[in-house]
Amino acid sequence: MRKGEARAALALARSLDRDPPRDHEAARRAFAAAAGAGSAEAQTSLAEMLRDGRGGRRDLRAAGELFRAAAARGHARAMLGLAAALQHGEGVDRDRPEAVRLQRRAAGEGLPAAMYELGKSLRDGVGVPRDRAAALRWFRRAAARGHAAAAALVGQAYWWGSLGAPRDRERAAPFLLSAARRGEPRAASLLGKEPGPGAPRRRGMARRRG
Repeated sequence: MRKGEARAALALARSLDRDPPRDHEAARRAFAAAAGAGSAEAQTSLAEMLRDGRGGRRDLRAAGELFRAAAARGHARAMLGLAAALQHGEGVDRDRPEAVRLQRRAAGEGLPAAMYELGKSLRDGVGVPRDRAAALRWFRRAAARGHAAAAALVGQAYWWGSLGAPRDRERAAPFLLSAARRGEPRAASLLGKEPGPGAPRRRGMARRRG
């Protein structure tokens, strides 16, 4: 397949996968065609479909091979996909330190989801020594790039005074609000939009700030 044909197959695959009426089976075939021509983006997208069982049966081993091939060519989303497979031993041998190294590489490429996953690894000490302060820094970087779950974690850290953050609900509020606007229920609960048991409402927060 020529480069122009590979690009056309990739564009078709994206459209079939995302645009109604979707046809995931056809998208998978088109991604496979572009992946066979060496497109790292197509390899990554096909790996995600194989991993998730979208458009056909799941094949974790094939997904791992495709993630590895695309990651070797510097594709950040493939690095993150391979990191997840290595972390859980899905289709590849478990190797959590290598998973963290891939998370760092993908985060260094500016991928917010990788920053978030690296933050979780550092917070929990999975594949790397626990470093909650570093975890908070990565969560903040991901939040600055619009990652809702990371924003929720930063907001919670300031809300409760965890991960080495000072307890500062004024600083927590913008992170929680950003996360709540993107549908994070825990952030909304803390802000009082959908309060859980004992969660203070925003009106109460305003009185305390005054």
